[in-house]
Amino acid sequence: MKSGIYGTKFLNYTKSLLFTLLIIVIVFWSSGPIFVAIASSFKSNKDIFTYKPVIIFKPVLENYIKLVSDWPVFFKALRNSIVATGLSILTVLLLALPAAYSFSRRYCRGFKSVSLFLIIVRMFPPIVITIPLYPIFRSLGLIDTPWALILVFTAFQLSISVMLLKAFIDSVPIELEEQASIDGCTGISTFFKIILPLLWPGIIAIIIFVAIFSWNDFTFSFLLTGVKAKTAPVVIGEMQGLLGTGSTMTWGMMFAASTIQFLPMLIFIWLTQKKLIGGYMLGSVKG
Repeated sequence: MKSGIYGTKFLNYTKSLLFTLLIIVIVFWSSGPIFVAIASSFKSNKDIFTYKPVIIFKPVLENYIKLVSDWPVFFKALRNSIVATGLSILTVLLLALPAAYSFSRRYCRGFKSVSLFLIIVRMFPPIVITIPLYPIFRSLGLIDTPWALILVFTAFQLSISVMLLKAFIDSVPIELEEQASIDGCTGISTFFKIILPLLWPGIIAIIIFVAIFSWNDFTFSFLLTGVKAKTAPVVIGEMQGLLGTGSTMTWGMMFAASTIQFLPMLIFIWLTQKKLIGGYMLGSVKG
């Protein structure tokens, strides 16, 4: 009897250990390129591509200093990325919240058709949407402006945002709204005081989705911008094209630019992840 119990415990322990090792391997495999890019940005050019990788080295700021002095256009593009990403998040939330609430609480005979249309729009490859939009945006004077990116990012992320928020609103008991109506709350006040606080997990999830898509986008930014509104990924692509052409561009500067570009998003996701967990706990308590 005891041997059977010990055998079960040993089997469970072995499974837990193997699962933990698998998670560790996946984490190292996924985060390895990130650590290599960050470490290489502080290495001299001769240490980046040595035959035996240099693990212990003296950090230098030469790559960042050269990036600031030789490529001020990169930091302008980084500012464009911040503007396009921030306004895209705001626009998606302003449109998705009322749309999701209407789909959830108001009966619509054609809801299934609308839902199918939203999903189909999200499935289109970016290049398929960009080609017909280019002449339209050019006639409206939106080419090489942040508004072109904001409109495209919003259109591409609005469908999944509406469907996700609708699922969260569906989980909120309608009796809460009925009770608030009895207490004298209007429809708008009920939404902001009762529904909205319970939607924070969904809102944070949408912010993360839209931020990652907008911040890392290359296709839309490359085709719809030129000089004034191009974003950081486009400039990094231009920097990569100069490697090995005799220019002052080096791999160290490339790694420095890549680190500056992706590090803010990693920090942003880490911070919003805490808010996401806190929102789930808040929703469970209030629900």
